[in-house]
Amino acid sequence: MADISVDELVGFGLANVLVRKGTGPDALGAALGFAVVWGPVASQGPGIALLGTGPGQWLAYTDQAAPDWAATLGETLSGVATVVDQSSAYTLLRIAGADAHRLLQMGLPVDLSVPAPGAVVVSAIAHIGVIVHQVAPESFHLAVFRSFAASLRDWLDASIASLAVH
Repeated sequence: MADISVDELVGFGLANVLVRKGTGPDALGAALGFAVVWGPVASQGPGIALLGTGPGQWLAYTDQAAPDWAATLGETLSGVATVVDQSSAYTLLRIAGADAHRLLQMGLPVDLSVPAPGAVVVSAIAHIGVIVHQVAPESFHLAVFRSFAASLRDWLDASIASLAVH
């Protein structure tokens, strides 16, 4: 049997953060009060992580979001970045266990042996767009558009079953 758990997370907050032209991660970090890294990695602050998803773009994540979380973040980043709440647009899954890496490697066209905790990968699994954040050596968060979550879950279940056989 494969050592994998798949859990849907609830209560989280996600928001796209796009810095203004000519603004970099230093200004973003100054507004938030912690260092922000440019690139496909998570920058961690108190109660928030910024996941680098593209040039000048981050997906802000908090595990417990108040209803006005994204609006408050937008006020904090006023003049520095645009913030758009994405909390209802995504389903967030936690994939964990000794075989989590093998499972994700079955579907991702990216070598996960190189990234380490904190790494962020924007890619596709089974033709479904995903944002993968490695939160620990054997734990990953997958953000997938809500309308594709059932299809991704079908792929995960079939792939876990195939791992159990091998």
